[in-house]
Amino acid sequence: MPPKTITVIGSLNTDLVTVTRRLPHPGETLTSKSFSTVPGGKGANQAVAACRLSRGSAGAPSDITVKMVGAVGADGFGSVLKATLERDGVDVEGVAVREDIGTGVAVIIVDEDTAENRILVNPGANGKVTHDLFSQNYFTSPSAPTSLLLMQLEIPLQTVLHLLSLADDASIPTIFNPAPAIPIPINYYPKMTHLIVNETEAAMLTGEEVEGLDVDAAASVLLGRGVKGSVVITLGAKGGYFRTSDGEGGWLNPEVIEAKDVVDTTGAGDTFVGAFAVAIVEGKGARAAAEWAGKAAGRKVRKRGAQEGIPWRGEL
Repeated sequence: MPPKTITVIGSLNTDLVTVTRRLPHPGETLTSKSFSTVPGGKGANQAVAACRLSRGSAGAPSDITVKMVGAVGADGFGSVLKATLERDGVDVEGVAVREDIGTGVAVIIVDEDTAENRILVNPGANGKVTHDLFSQNYFTSPSAPTSLLLMQLEIPLQTVLHLLSLADDASIPTIFNPAPAIPIPINYYPKMTHLIVNETEAAMLTGEEVEGLDVDAAASVLLGRGVKGSVVITLGAKGGYFRTSDGEGGWLNPEVIEAKDVVDTTGAGDTFVGAFAVAIVEGKGARAAAEWAGKAAGRKVRKRGAQEGIPWRGEL
């Protein structure tokens, strides 16, 4: 198999994580159980997931190169983020260091009993990843070979839409994870190859209520807007659902995990997306890719840390 390159264009954040016995009520102050500063950002998380899940273990060779493209501030957070990605094997040549703004930061509160999280994000340098940084020949230039483009929504929407158009023009397959979800112009759906959303994002994009969402109908609506390959709706502990443009579809069985073994769901969705990208690049179909990605996400929730908890391929 010839070398493959997954290009991840998206966010890099420093996660400030507090674990608490319960979430505080409005106006209430609680003493947390622990606090940690860890690398994160949906783009960086998905890059690490793709890199680790294409390698049996740390330092092991792979025929898949993962490139991270984004921006950090010229501060301590930014230097640590780049170093962490490099340690896992991610190519960070495309990560710019900005002098004019700080690194993006996410404040995460994790409920100790349920492992559910609440997240507030300040974009910082991620907001400077603007569309004018990517020329019309970005994906056709020999200096930026790309087998698959992977994006999220923690950089400006106009940048994402511009890159979807460039990739489509260059016949580069894409995986788009519109998180956090905002409305996407209808005419951009035909530029997506694979669309991965969770239940909340699927409801938002289709204008439905999350409660009682018909995921089959939601997937059909999104495919009907022109998605070229597949729509995958992840449902956490309930598994997921997928449908493809050629009519295949069905439920994805969840990983069976004892409640006591779930310690942190942060980054589970990013692990799923990164794993799905690796499987697609390796030639798997949507069902096989989604099932394998679900297994990877199931392994991730057993460990703390959006990136540190992501498994290597050999752990699956």
